[in-house]
Amino acid sequence: MDTIVFISILGMLIIPVLPSTTETTSNTQTTVTPSNKNSSEGTTSPSIPSTTSELTKATTTLTPEQECATLSASCDTCLKNDKCLYCNTNNTCMLYPHGKILPSSSDCALDEARWLVCWLNFEAMIISVGVIGGVIILTITFCCIYCCCCRNGGRKQQEREDRKLDTQKMERRTKQDERRTERKGRMDDIRKKYGLMKDDAPYQQFDS
Repeated sequence: MDTIVFISILGMLIIPVLPSTTETTSNTQTTVTPSNKNSSEGTTSPSIPSTTSELTKATTTLTPEQECATLSASCDTCLKNDKCLYCNTNNTCMLYPHGKILPSSSDCALDEARWLVCWLNFEAMIISVGVIGGVIILTITFCCIYCCCCRNGGRKQQEREDRKLDTQKMERRTKQDERRTERKGRMDDIRKKYGLMKDDAPYQQFDS
């Protein structure tokens, strides 16, 4: 009986101690885990950039000839760059020859060369520019001649009108003089008729 009581008392003392021991072990595990994690993170090596990616990002500078040569896919693609000339003979895109007004036949034939637009060749462009330039020059020349003729015609017309006005003034003055003379003659006749006209010769005294 005494042994049973002793075992029961011992059991009552051991049971509260077990949960506390389990909690302490779990706390130690939780505190150890971050340290292990941190240690594992600390051991990771930093990433090293690859030299191949840097080489692919590097760009090479193309010359104008090479840049035009890369645009030989089509005429529209070539002429997006105004420095390039497209030749339909061999379907190539080339750099427009510097120092030349027109490309030479060795570069490309004029009727097969395209520049700025694909629907117009150099030969037709030269003819069109020549015709348009000629029309502009003729128009300017005609306008200049017309202005000069109008100016000279206006000046001559003004001179004619001035001469006409002078002639009319002289005619009016002559008519006024004639009317004045006629009026004076009629007045003289009236004076003579009524004896109001004085003799032109004055009286003279004769010597005795």
